Amino acid sequence: MNLKEKYGEWGIIIGATEGVGKAMAQKIAKGKMNPVLVGRRGEKLEALKKEIETDYGVKAKVLVCDLSEVDAANRIIKDTTDLDIGMISYVACLHKFGKLQDTSLEDHKKMLQVNVITFLELFHHYMGIFAKKKKGLVVNFSSLTGITSSPYNAQYGAGKSYIKKLTEAVAYEARNDGIDVCVATLGSTKTPSFLSNLPGGEEGQAATDRAMDTDDVIDEIFENIGKVRSLVVGETNRETVKHWYEDMSADEQAEYMGKFYER
Repeated sequence: MNLKEKYGEWGIIIGATEGVGKAMAQKIAKGKMNPVLVGRRGEKLEALKKEIETDYGVKAKVLVCDLSEVDAANRIIKDTTDLDIGMISYVACLHKFGKLQDTSLEDHKKMLQVNVITFLELFHHYMGIFAKKKKGLVVNFSSLTGITSSPYNAQYGAGKSYIKKLTEAVAYEARNDGIDVCVATLGSTKTPSFLSNLPGGEEGQAATDRAMDTDDVIDEIFENIGKVRSLVVGETNRETVKHWYEDMSADEQAEYMGKFYER
């Protein structure tokens, strides 16, 4: 699919440095769309820019930005004003493990800024642009922690639930407006962050074996663009979600997740 012809010249990847965001940037570049690479680590983003321009023959733009800052969305909007934006994908997230009261209020506010406020500001702005053009693509990312509650990870899980439910509703609103909107709910995925936090031994290996490759995640999402508005990625993850909904109460789901983090 030529994404540039279908949606527009540029696609913004919020959280493009590594993992799923990097795979998303490579995917749209393969579809002839120029990626705007947004993240905190400029050196890694510049390396990715060079790689993408060399491998796919497109242009790429780097925006170094801390999404926990209150003016982050305005900076991104200002720096992309003159570009033909056809896509936005919010991959970025921020989380801190621990009980609610053991995490500083300042960290809670930073998580809220990244996972809710900056997300909302960007989603709102670019949906307005796409509505005027009557074309565009939005791919936002949620998590299985946004389906259950997530003890010891509560703020992050709540933010992922917000992203999931807001995107699902907006996707319905936009269904006849020429805009493809989808939220992808991910389970364990082989990102650098996931792999670095695994325990050793058989338990860590088992978790690695269950996790999906980032390229497989992105490929499945694009196979379903325009077909579904909300996608749980991966058959194993879909079976897990079905089990949660059909066989477990909210209390049981919370207990299941809590015990997972207590291991």
